[in-house]
Amino acid sequence: MYTGSPGPPGSSGDIALVQLASPVALSSQVQPVCLPEASADFYPGMQCWVTGWGYTGEGEPLKPPYNLQEARVSVVDVKTCSQAYNSPNGSLIQPDMLCARGPGDACQDDSGGPLVCQVAGTWQQAGVVSWGEGCGRPDRPGVYARVTAYVNWIHHHIPESGGLGMQGLPWAPLLAALFWPSLFLLLVSGVLMAKYWLSSPSYPASEL
Repeated sequence: MYTGSPGPPGSSGDIALVQLASPVALSSQVQPVCLPEASADFYPGMQCWVTGWGYTGEGEPLKPPYNLQEARVSVVDVKTCSQAYNSPNGSLIQPDMLCARGPGDACQDDSGGPLVCQVAGTWQQAGVVSWGEGCGRPDRPGVYARVTAYVNWIHHHIPESGGLGMQGLPWAPLLAALFWPSLFLLLVSGVLMAKYWLSSPSYPASEL
């Protein structure tokens, strides 16, 4: 984990890395997503996707057969998001956070899941599901850990030989939380805070 333990919403450092005990076999349906450059710009209005197995709405857990869900969201500018999460002590939105809203959204139990955007034909991980107020509320964007803020930290902890998309390397999928079915989400926020402090962002569901 980047920090010792997750704090309340508005805390920075809500990200962690997980090393697999065994390699993942990559295939046409199982692929890692790329890490962005630290200078990458996921601009307001950019269309992205969030995926997970969490709630499909506030108070609505995912029902069997528990298929992986997805939702298209748009990046929200910092000023709008900061106003949405203003507090007596100032905005809860920190420089290492990125906001996005739907109509779809992430929700409870989606924490740690990937927010991915297509850049020049390549899928890159822009964020990690972190926290939010409710699920899919129009005036409450979902808040994500901004991956570009942690790219150097990630490279520091991952062997350079890990390589993108190379089969048989436990670290390879760590290059972003894989967003295809049957895999764990590997780039995770150390965040259960969305469950204990706020109702996490809305849940990624295809039909939301």
